[in-house]
Amino acid sequence: MAVLSEAAKRGLRTYGMLCPLLPGIADSEEQVDSLVWFAASCHSEEVFAEAVNARGPGLRLCEEALLDAGWTAEAHALAAVRRRQGWSAYTVRLLARLQKSMRRHSDIDKLRFLLYPSGLREQDLASIRDDDEGVVWLGKNSSSATALLQPAAPSSVR
Repeated sequence: MAVLSEAAKRGLRTYGMLCPLLPGIADSEEQVDSLVWFAASCHSEEVFAEAVNARGPGLRLCEEALLDAGWTAEAHALAAVRRRQGWSAYTVRLLARLQKSMRRHSDIDKLRFLLYPSGLREQDLASIRDDDEGVVWLGKNSSSATALLQPAAPSSVR
């Protein structure tokens, strides 16, 4: 964070990358608000964020490490998102918190919430589609993702 702050002070282009925002560790309204405020204070041109990827052994291993270290509540929060229903609900909450914070501290048009909709429950997908400002839809049939993530064409060099 110190490096990003220094880069902003020197006038360099900055971007926020809040990936992943782990449940029980960095997803509360206050934590998200603090991270978004910091990114905005560093004049971030865009703020990328995403929910934790629940595939593979990573979450289970992280959960076990948290339990071994005595971080029971955090471990249980991670365990909850290993199931589709828990992950889907966490994703909806996380996006709403990010949108609220971006609207408060920055510009919602700078948010890039990377989202594969295939893991969402139908009602959660519908809820997100009702307000999908800042969402970059990924996966099959997500042509908007390509447009939003495609780099700007380089200016001609003489």
